[in-house]
Amino acid sequence: MWLVVRLEPFRRLSTRMAKGSQRGMTLVEVVIAATLGVLVTATVVGFGIYMGKLSKATFSQLKFSMYSKKTIEEIADVIRYAKRIQIQDGGKSLLCTDENNITGKIYYSDDDNKPSTLSNNRMYYVSNISATRSTPVMIGRYISPFPNTPIFSYLDRTSAVEIRFRIGDPRDDPGADFNAETGPGPQGMDVRGAFGPRNSYLE
Repeated sequence: MWLVVRLEPFRRLSTRMAKGSQRGMTLVEVVIAATLGVLVTATVVGFGIYMGKLSKATFSQLKFSMYSKKTIEEIADVIRYAKRIQIQDGGKSLLCTDENNITGKIYYSDDDNKPSTLSNNRMYYVSNISATRSTPVMIGRYISPFPNTPIFSYLDRTSAVEIRFRIGDPRDDPGADFNAETGPGPQGMDVRGAFGPRNSYLE
């Protein structure tokens, strides 16, 4: 006795499914999918660019915070160990004489005499101005004075000197190294402080 199984209905069903799967997308569907893809890509790219600029600006501000801290700490250390202080050059330099009568000098240098170009605006310290081999040490960079304001001025005639300058802000300096990172913008720090020697008299 033989058992006969007819498979024809299954073949017809599989043929119909194959024909349905081979149906392509219509032109409208392709246009909609492409438009959505472009919008999503543009959104992702725009967000990435924005976050990139934000992170660069944040990093730039962090750098200037570090520069500011280093510069003001260097200046404060020299002043605190002095017994005599004298401001010179219209407030752009400061002589500090210690208890061994060795005079050092902190001074602002602007190579091109343009405060707006920050790449060559620096603060230096010479530990002994009488020694011929005393090499200036850079203690600050990207520095600019406030308009019509001395960097160094006497806070009072008996105890302290006030220090005011700005570090950073590339708006007027297209050639600055950090300008390539962030583009023009107000990344920078205003530095203000007052320091006095522990045992001093001012001239």
